[in-house]
Amino acid sequence: MKKVFLLFCLILVTGTFLQAQTTDVTFKVDMKIRIVTGSFHPGTDTVRVRGSFDGWGSGVDMTDGDNDSVYTATITSQPQNTAIFYKFFYTPSSWESDPNREMNTGTNATVVLDPYFFDSRSPYTKDSTSVTFNVDMQLPAQSAFHPSTDHVFVAGNFTGWGGGAIEMQDLDGDSIYTVTVDSLTSGNLLIYKFIYSATTAANGTWESPQEGDDYFLPDRNRIAGISDTGNVLSRYWNNTNPNVTTGNGNIFFEVDMSVLHEFGVFDPNVDSVQVRGSFNGWNDSEPPRSLLNQDPGNPDHWFLDVPFVNEVLNNKMHYKFYIKNGTGSTPYSNTGWEVSLDPSDAGNRDRPITFEGIDDQEAGLQYFDGIEPDWVIPQGTSVDCQFSVDMTYATLADSQGTRPLFNPATDSVFWLPQLPLYYAVHHYSWPGGYPRVLQLTDPDQDMIYTGTLTIAGPDFNGFLYNYAFSKNGTLTQEAGTQMDMRVRFLPQSGPRTFPASYIMPQDIWSNTAKPEESGPTVGVKDKGLLAITYKLSQNYPNPFNPSTKITFSIPEAGLVSLKVFNILGEEVATLLNNEMKTGVYEVDFNAANLSSGIYFYTIKANSFTATKKMMLIK
Repeated sequence: MKKVFLLFCLILVTGTFLQAQTTDVTFKVDMKIRIVTGSFHPGTDTVRVRGSFDGWGSGVDMTDGDNDSVYTATITSQPQNTAIFYKFFYTPSSWESDPNREMNTGTNATVVLDPYFFDSRSPYTKDSTSVTFNVDMQLPAQSAFHPSTDHVFVAGNFTGWGGGAIEMQDLDGDSIYTVTVDSLTSGNLLIYKFIYSATTAANGTWESPQEGDDYFLPDRNRIAGISDTGNVLSRYWNNTNPNVTTGNGNIFFEVDMSVLHEFGVFDPNVDSVQVRGSFNGWNDSEPPRSLLNQDPGNPDHWFLDVPFVNEVLNNKMHYKFYIKNGTGSTPYSNTGWEVSLDPSDAGNRDRPITFEGIDDQEAGLQYFDGIEPDWVIPQGTSVDCQFSVDMTYATLADSQGTRPLFNPATDSVFWLPQLPLYYAVHHYSWPGGYPRVLQLTDPDQDMIYTGTLTIAGPDFNGFLYNYAFSKNGTLTQEAGTQMDMRVRFLPQSGPRTFPASYIMPQDIWSNTAKPEESGPTVGVKDKGLLAITYKLSQNYPNPFNPSTKITFSIPEAGLVSLKVFNILGEEVATLLNNEMKTGVYEVDFNAANLSSGIYFYTIKANSFTATKKMMLIK
């Protein structure tokens, strides 16, 4: 009996010893800066910590239970005295910059790390600290700034702004002005700007920074998180590197509002249109750079020529159109912003444009929300459109079980529109609690939920949408930003001509990026020929101005993508991105909104890929 007792004690002690060889590590990341700069959205985006602890796999979801913008996650049972390399990450695809972070688990059973600012290397501890500001004034010295007579200041929320602005010095004459400010508190946010003046800061010229790591959209201020050590903020005036090439020029913006006018959600006699972007602070504080002019001969056509001075050449900017409702007008939505179905490279579906530094650059005629007049489903026409989604992945828990799981026995599945124009046309309040427009069912119990949406004209062809399920009355949507939502279109045989019914490609429940199509193939002609092999022909005419035709053949049905790229490899047009049956096709390409030069067009169809060169001469 004594031997048994001793053996039991040995097992107990050994088990306790083994248990003590692991550590639970709690990670924390402060997302305040990303939130206030608009790149992270707490309501829809998710934060994860990824690292060597899971082979740099999907990582662990982080949560913010007390809504203080500090997200937390704990990984358990990590070996003691072991280095862990890791980074923070947020949807859809935003990793921290290199290098990786590193920590050692040590010998304690638990380790709780201090919170870190996303993409910053130093933890903060709410201590008194200092910040050194540096600003490179080479660029303004080429124009209005005079180093021999003017003064340079920094001002912000730590100075009470202009009244307490702090003067900076350039003691070595290298055009970099500097000052160190003491008695600031680590863990806080600095909001600031640089100023130059012949007299006082209050009477000086304030910078209006271009987009950058410290760019803060409201009032075009700068923003930075203060750590407990090592706070050195080195910036260029207006975030413009003087060593890059700058130029002057104009960009001509124009937008067609006829679709919204036809649907009764825009009144050209009362309402007006603005262009808002990174070049005017995303607001209308500078009416000459935001308020579009109405064409007297066509009240649905709006335009504005915006001048740029000392803008970086080939700088990519983003913009959107905005409806300013007049007195007595029915608001298009409670925001006024468009949510374009046009392809975008920005998280909130902004429109991109690259500054060329010429007097007559054109952004090209755009359509509000990206909906073209040819895509209107006319009065008296209806289309039965079937949507379907595989809900299998909605039944699987995420790494921390933070999202509700779908239960096919009790929960209902819905198709949800996410385009403000859809809400306006159908008289829903935006977002109005997300009306359950279409319920999907699974009669075969194979986890494929299906529903048919009858679209009766007048309506439009274009869907920005996602899926959701209702559990005890609470709606759970797929996670992600507007860029993660699906874009689909009905096929068309001609302008405003649609099939009586159509089955959309099957979707899969996903909390990451989702399929996005280009607009319908109105400009695609089926030549009625038999396709023997895959082939991409040379465009004709070539060179061309401004239109040309591209012919291709596909012997097997499938998804066909036809895109145009400039010599830098940047996509400038998507001509086709649709399921196509076997055949020979001809596509019209109009390059009226592009500059002269060499372009490449690439087709992808099943396993076939081909690229050819063409030349635009204006």
